[in-house]
Amino acid sequence: MQAGHYGKFIFRIMISLSVLFLYTTTLMAVAFPFREFNEGDSVPDVTLKSFEAGRQAVTFSGIKGKPFIAVFWGADLPEKIEHSAKVLAELENLASFLQERNVQRLSVNVQNDDAAAINEVLNRSGSTMALYVDENQKAYATLGIFVMPTVLLVDKDGNVAAGMGYSRDLVDRLKGAVEVMLGEKTAEQVAAELRPEMKVASDQEKAGRRHFDFGMVMLKRGQMDAAVREFAKAVEIDPEMSEAQLRLGCLYLRGNELDRAENAINKALEADPGSVDGRICRGELLRLKGQTDEAATELQAAVALQPDKYDAYYYLGRVLEDQKKHRDAMDMYKKAYGEILKQSAAGK
Repeated sequence: MQAGHYGKFIFRIMISLSVLFLYTTTLMAVAFPFREFNEGDSVPDVTLKSFEAGRQAVTFSGIKGKPFIAVFWGADLPEKIEHSAKVLAELENLASFLQERNVQRLSVNVQNDDAAAINEVLNRSGSTMALYVDENQKAYATLGIFVMPTVLLVDKDGNVAAGMGYSRDLVDRLKGAVEVMLGEKTAEQVAAELRPEMKVASDQEKAGRRHFDFGMVMLKRGQMDAAVREFAKAVEIDPEMSEAQLRLGCLYLRGNELDRAENAINKALEADPGSVDGRICRGELLRLKGQTDEAATELQAAVALQPDKYDAYYYLGRVLEDQKKHRDAMDMYKKAYGEILKQSAAGK
């Protein structure tokens, strides 16, 4: 074996072991999409250049004294354009609500995208927010953004009230966070309004959840066959449990049961089209089916949506290796390993 290929092989083995070690966190949702601060902290100061000629730049310190919402987005891929336009369009529904409460709105392109891509997002979204750009991605690094698009809510004293990535209930969640920030409602009131379905679960739902929870225990113990049985039972009892469908589909991949995996993953993504973890599993499914171009597209989209997903880099590396693009594959393995080290150090 040539030295270069041997080194690549050893490196991939190291990452494989790390991915296996951290496998139980693979499908965990990102709760707070910034690395460099937490809710309640003072927001780091950044400077943003206006996209429109003649308008002054803005700094977070300069707008202290008035609460604001900043939406950070990119447009370098069709997937990002679609998601960014959707988030900006949905936030237009809150324009009057925020204006009544004197909450300023900022739209920030953080990837130095070209004017054509930026204008496509604006045209699709109909956004009326003041638009700024992050020159040299300094704000991106200072804030530690690792999910896009993402929303930051800051109170009048410059403290972070909330940070959230896109979800189907983004508008309701953001509205609730504003109401809590301004003292109009308590966090408990907002939580009750956001989850009116949190009534007593049916016997069917309880039974499905019991099997799902036990499946998670088996997964953490490394007992994959037992985990498959429990997730399959959860889905049998409650076919609407998309999280069980996704866990099941991803585990079927490990056993090379591609038809079963495809069925479960597709059902999970039908219920939750924005699932990054679902896209990662579908990318690996496509790779195993020999559809490497489609697999690369799927995994690149996953990386674009959530750049800290070490397993997306890892499986993209596998795709590139299958395509004989060994140098590019090694770059992806290095990125995967770097993310694993970061998350291990952070205790994630």
